[in-house]
Amino acid sequence: MGPMTSSPPADRPPQSPQRPRTDPAAATEDPGAPDLRTDAGAVSGSDGTASDLPSPEVSDTPGGRLGAEGLRPVSEKLVPARYIAAIPGYVIGVLLAAGAVVAAVLTGWWWLGPLAVIPLAIVVQSLLLTPRRVRAIGYREAEDDLTIGIGIMFRSVHTIPYGRVQSVKIDEGPVDRRYGLAKLSISTAHDGEGVTLAGLEKDEAERLRALLTARGVELMAAL
Repeated sequence: MGPMTSSPPADRPPQSPQRPRTDPAAATEDPGAPDLRTDAGAVSGSDGTASDLPSPEVSDTPGGRLGAEGLRPVSEKLVPARYIAAIPGYVIGVLLAAGAVVAAVLTGWWWLGPLAVIPLAIVVQSLLLTPRRVRAIGYREAEDDLTIGIGIMFRSVHTIPYGRVQSVKIDEGPVDRRYGLAKLSISTAHDGEGVTLAGLEKDEAERLRALLTARGVELMAAL
């Protein structure tokens, strides 16, 4: 028996190369189409494209005072002038506080002691708020009227038409004279109420008085 010979293996059918797996969602995308996916800072526009919009800016500063825009401030010398004018009130407040404490000690009525806080609080708030109150005063000249703003917590803004001005008066006290300041008092023909603008330099007060008088005469003559 002769040697056994192995027969050649039968030919195997050729195997097709494996195709890479693709994402069905990605397969439907058009390579030339614009990317419509937007991030948190972009918003899709009406044409389907992403348009970047600026994020809104939030200011940390509070709103300004009522009618304060464009107002011209009065002189800063009004601050020491008001301090000096308020000295008698400060002295009375301190004496009242000291008297309440002494009376509580001598009489034994303990409830008189806390009463000393009231005049002291009035004195302290005046010392602290006087500069802010002065900075809150302002005025603005327009073509047909004069606007005056006064006050912080309880603020008043008066717009006075030149044609309604009935009288204009300038006043100055001893303290105002010491600092070269004057008060401008304006009364109107509508209701007779007056508006006082304090803290003006003397030259500025004279200029405003002449302006209000001239404008008022012109408008009344035009009527």
